[in-house]
Amino acid sequence: MLPILIRNKRFMIGSSFIFILILSSVLYSVIADNSIPTAEIITNENGDIVARPPYSPWDYPPFGTDQISQDLFFVILIGAKYTIGIALVIALSRFLFSSILGIFMQLYCRSFLQKVKPVFEGLYYFPASLLAYLCLSWVLMKDGFLDGFSTTFTERVLFEMVVLILIGVPIVLINVSKEVSIIQKKEFIDSVKVLGGSRFHLLRVHLMPYLRPQLFLLFVREVIQVLLLLAHLGILNILFGGALLTTDMFDKAVYVSFSSEWSGLIGSNFRFLFTDYYWIPLVPIFCFTIAILAFKLMIEGFEATLYTKACQSAASAKVDSKKDIKDVRTGVRITNNSFDYL
Repeated sequence: MLPILIRNKRFMIGSSFIFILILSSVLYSVIADNSIPTAEIITNENGDIVARPPYSPWDYPPFGTDQISQDLFFVILIGAKYTIGIALVIALSRFLFSSILGIFMQLYCRSFLQKVKPVFEGLYYFPASLLAYLCLSWVLMKDGFLDGFSTTFTERVLFEMVVLILIGVPIVLINVSKEVSIIQKKEFIDSVKVLGGSRFHLLRVHLMPYLRPQLFLLFVREVIQVLLLLAHLGILNILFGGALLTTDMFDKAVYVSFSSEWSGLIGSNFRFLFTDYYWIPLVPIFCFTIAILAFKLMIEGFEATLYTKACQSAASAKVDSKKDIKDVRTGVRITNNSFDYL
């Protein structure tokens, strides 16, 4: 399957973009120690101010500058590893915990799963961003914006990650259990049970080959869901890990993200969206969109690869069925699986 996947353009474009983005961000942190260039005020020969930050992308390519004169390109580059890394860690934690629990409950505790399933499915209709906001606002916004943070940055990050992981676990658990349930309805599963195969043998030998592709797709979809959730929280002014108080170009106190994480950039700069400095929030929004589209390309490419592999398997099975051998003397057709009398 890997050779087919490598030849798929959509998967390779999406995965290459994410890989290059993270690698560039990490390398810049190692080489330049996350230093961010700042734009200077432009004056003429007489010392009169001709232009001052923030500069637009046309005056200061490629992304312009923000309200504190920072080059947005380097701000975005530094924040890429945090944004994508946070999404990957949260999605992977959701995926591993939910997959193990969902498979175990579907195989060993099906009756209990049926009881809690309606409760978990009810979370489909409750906005995850609103639930996260209610859980995180008293730690990441009220505490820090009014009286200063009473917790450390590490404690706030860990608390937010735990909340975001737990919010997604029930839904992912139900999705995994549904995938296992669909495979259990196949005819060969009944044959394995009749022959006395244990549940662990059933999972290891017969379920996992079918589950692995679906689990990968589920994981990538969870990454997209986490990115969307982070973007929503940014708009609601819930900055990842809290915020740092600083002064903008108007000499007003503003809160900016500690790590230049993209959702924090959206939240702290969203007020500029309908002003002359609209590019300041639009740049991180655009980057969020491109990253989500890259993961979407990975999903579409992987699904296309699965379809190609299924077509090849079907074609191979059709060719094999034409290789039946007829024994004229006995009047018996010898097939791959059985002997049929003519």
